[in-house]
Amino acid sequence: MLKEYLVAGILLASPLLAVAQDLIPPILEKADSFVEETWSVDSIPKVIYIDGEFASVSDKDGLTLIPPSAHEFATTFQDDLAKITGSNWTLKRVDKLSNNASGISLGGYTGESSDLTYENGKSTSEGYEIIINSNRVFIGGSGARGMWWGTRTFLQLLLAANGTITSTLGRDAPAYATRGYMLDAGRKCYSKDFLKELCSYASFFKMNEFHYHLSDNYPLNRGKNESWRDVYSHFSLLPEDKSLRGILHGRENETLSKNDFAELQSHCASRGVTVIPEIEAPGHSLYLTKWKPELALAKKDLLNLTHPDTLPTVQSIWKEFLPWFKTKEVHIGADEYDAELADDYITFVNKMSRFINSTASKRSRIWGTHEPSKRNQTIDKNVIIQHWQYGQSDPIQLVKDGYDVINSEDWWAYTSLKNDHMPILPARYPQFCNESRVFNFADKEEWQWTPADFNPVNTSLQLKSDDERLRGATLAAWNDNGPDASTQLEAYYSMRRGIAVVGGRAWSGSRGPKLVEKTSDGSVDFYSPRAPDQNLDRVLSLEDNGTLLSWTRSDGDEKEVHLGHGSKGMNYTLTLSITGPFTLTGPDNTLSLDNNGNMVFTADGWEYPLRKVTKDDALDLDPGAPGRIWVNTSSTHKPVKMSTPSEITLVTDALHGTVVFIDGEVVGRFEVFVYGGRNTQFSWSQMAFVAPLDKIVGDLEGLGLTGGSNFTEVGGTGGKESADVPQGSDAVRIPPRGLYTVPTYQTTLHHGQPSDSDYESLSLDVDGDQSLKIVNTHRSGSRPSGAKHMDPTALIPIRMAPDADQNLAASFLQRAIGNAGCLGFPGWRLISRNDEFEREISETEASLKRAEPIEMLIQAGTIVLLLQHGADGLGDTPTNFAIHKHPESCGYDSAKLLLEQVVGHRICFGPEQSHSTLLWYHAAS
Repeated sequence: MLKEYLVAGILLASPLLAVAQDLIPPILEKADSFVEETWSVDSIPKVIYIDGEFASVSDKDGLTLIPPSAHEFATTFQDDLAKITGSNWTLKRVDKLSNNASGISLGGYTGESSDLTYENGKSTSEGYEIIINSNRVFIGGSGARGMWWGTRTFLQLLLAANGTITSTLGRDAPAYATRGYMLDAGRKCYSKDFLKELCSYASFFKMNEFHYHLSDNYPLNRGKNESWRDVYSHFSLLPEDKSLRGILHGRENETLSKNDFAELQSHCASRGVTVIPEIEAPGHSLYLTKWKPELALAKKDLLNLTHPDTLPTVQSIWKEFLPWFKTKEVHIGADEYDAELADDYITFVNKMSRFINSTASKRSRIWGTHEPSKRNQTIDKNVIIQHWQYGQSDPIQLVKDGYDVINSEDWWAYTSLKNDHMPILPARYPQFCNESRVFNFADKEEWQWTPADFNPVNTSLQLKSDDERLRGATLAAWNDNGPDASTQLEAYYSMRRGIAVVGGRAWSGSRGPKLVEKTSDGSVDFYSPRAPDQNLDRVLSLEDNGTLLSWTRSDGDEKEVHLGHGSKGMNYTLTLSITGPFTLTGPDNTLSLDNNGNMVFTADGWEYPLRKVTKDDALDLDPGAPGRIWVNTSSTHKPVKMSTPSEITLVTDALHGTVVFIDGEVVGRFEVFVYGGRNTQFSWSQMAFVAPLDKIVGDLEGLGLTGGSNFTEVGGTGGKESADVPQGSDAVRIPPRGLYTVPTYQTTLHHGQPSDSDYESLSLDVDGDQSLKIVNTHRSGSRPSGAKHMDPTALIPIRMAPDADQNLAASFLQRAIGNAGCLGFPGWRLISRNDEFEREISETEASLKRAEPIEMLIQAGTIVLLLQHGADGLGDTPTNFAIHKHPESCGYDSAKLLLEQVVGHRICFGPEQSHSTLLWYHAAS
């Protein structure tokens, strides 16, 4: 507990902060101040001080062999702050930190080392303390990484509170040392830049390992290829020894060179993440057996471990790459081998583990694999077992037998990019991380998973949370459906929320605060495009007219036009005016129309023509397998021939993929055929392409881009956007400077009679960007049944009690209308505190009949909350509220939190009441 912090004005608090977004992960122990004091990024010097002695500290207890110093972490933090705030920050190394220096101070933890431990009681250099008052932020780490993780907490606070943070004290440390994510790069290649961005994203949620599954092959049983030699296999690294390049099979340009991989490892280390490389053998080894067929068993992706050249060949590959790997642990794969050859398997694993340890002083990991030895052999105890499925390994027995264990139980951890495994048992692997299995482990409501939770069937068989053999957990994303079944960014969409949620739970464990399930999606949507040093959501800034981009060819334009906007990610609507063949390119893909009318997206070297599908197939998603169109439907899937001139609209989200409309009618969609084989059924699956917005060549005459993917609006009935569709960057708008600018405003009192009803209102013009109106509507008698409120897209009224906190009210308003799974405009910041404004509010209230009820309308787009309080009017503290909520708006709890800040005190709701205000809403709708 934070006993040393319980001084005058401080108390322990269970809620983390009264801000619009939840911290992911939450702080382990936190204290709040009674004093209404805030730290504002706009009012302090842009200086970061770091203790000179602590600046040289680098952690020795982590897995990386290239641990950054605290000063190097501070430099990265400095860059992040500059990008988020739009200001230049100075980093100063000082002999001693001053308690009176304004700005941000970084140093060592000021308490006892025993304060900061993993859940098993072992000390950790990953812990930190954070202290925030009106003019200073102090982050003290038990090690350099601890200080780094503290800066991630601070940046989340900074973003969530819009630059103004309530004073607080906190102490935090992870429950487990392994908090990882795995990406299958053996069945699809991923670029260095994508992997770096994914690492930056994961680091923001305090994940510290990237398990790089760098070799594998497409399943042999899918039926896609006539010969096993033609089946896709991949090895992701480029050997410098040219005699080993037979493992690449002509795809040298799809690999990372030694320098590329060094850059990736260095980048990840600079953000607290260690790359754990995995080279698969003796199973999943088609990359090797296609090169040396004599080393294969009858099942061609399995190595013949009795062949005299097999072990030397595998060791020669490891000998090439071990010097590249800047980590104390590596992964040698070793899963799904023939159980009848268990003794050969065990011998191979032990020899490889000993070879790697003697050659490079590294410890080995393997996947849990059933190995029923006939000679009572066992895997060496220093090999770490990554459990992935019951029947292959039993984590409780492994711990009893003396093995360290990592939790990747497939029931909660596995995703299969684009298509789930169906009907493979014991678990279907969804195309997006199933967070509900983390929030409700074993399908038990409110049982939030921890790395100690393995068994979803017999719930009594879990590890103890403080077992010293339990290393932690790793989320896994697999490319079983092959290299063409998804884009690189679709891997991010699959893992986006999972990385945050699993990272949060692996950090907190059973001892820490739980995540808030109902607001977690909104919090991830808020943070994902704002996490520094990545733009995986491919966010663009809105133009003043609300569109993302609008371009029309002028007479002076050449056939080649540089737009220079990169790509726009999920979700979007792109309208193109075309008069002939064209090419629209971006950094992630290319959209083209050829002379024969074929429209094609090209991504990662694969071509995807527009194919004919019916409206029902394209828009009405199969709830059990969204995005998949089964082979027995009426869609022909034949390539569509486009005629010109034409105006076409491409509407895209992650589940529908990219669907094309002409004149409101579905023409087709971009898709991929996924082979079934033994594990899955054959189907066509959606391809969700980002919009390429860098360069135009050819006969494209106009382009318009907006956010959102309202298939109903474009295509008539059907295809409504679902709350289950991952929203990605469409959930937010990012101003150019990152943080929202604190607005200047002017207030004007208006009188009038809209719809035959007396009213008085106050208007706020916020930086000329949006017009917000604060509205009090006075009802004198019954309102006409046909009466309507003012323009619902322009009204966001808020009334604050004089003693309410303006920053908290603004934050909760953002939650209620924009960032908790609701539509809205989270870029708006509302400030109602100045003398002139308060005077006009008072004059308005005085002019109202105090005995009459007064309404407040909180509305944005389709989000409607109608509130009515007691007859005492706004001038007195209201005591009773009735709330009428649009069914698609945010929950009552969010509204309650908002109102508690708006009215300045805690409130409680009674039962919903039928009232004329509800009729007024229907009239307004």
